[in-house]
Amino acid sequence: MDEEQALISAGGIDFRMRYRDDIAGDGGLSIEVYAEVEGRDTELLRFDCFQNDPHYHYGPQAGDDRIPLDPTATGDSLQWALERFERGRLKPMLERAGYDAVAEALDEEAVANAMPTVISRAHDLVTQHAS
Repeated sequence: MDEEQALISAGGIDFRMRYRDDIAGDGGLSIEVYAEVEGRDTELLRFDCFQNDPHYHYGPQAGDDRIPLDPTATGDSLQWALERFERGRLKPMLERAGYDAVAEALDEEAVANAMPTVISRAHDLVTQHAS
């Protein structure tokens, strides 16, 4: 991974982060949540913390339910996404995405312990891109 990407493993999932500037007229940090499902590396959730069209996805590789964020209500989309993780919403979101086995196996304490690293790295990636 180059300096504008990060991988943090915790509790049976991987947080993969990268700054997306390949979208015409938009861009921002993308946080992808991966785990092994039926022997395959699978993207379970994705949070696209974009400047103009922030949104997130349940099951991007299986049905792809895309949910827009209203910046008026949510404020900063990156902060909103990180707060979902901090507040223990990852497990129910994995269930909603259809990954019950991953949700059941999720070590929420390990995820909580990794949150300072996830948050720090997310902000570092945004800062690196702004430079």
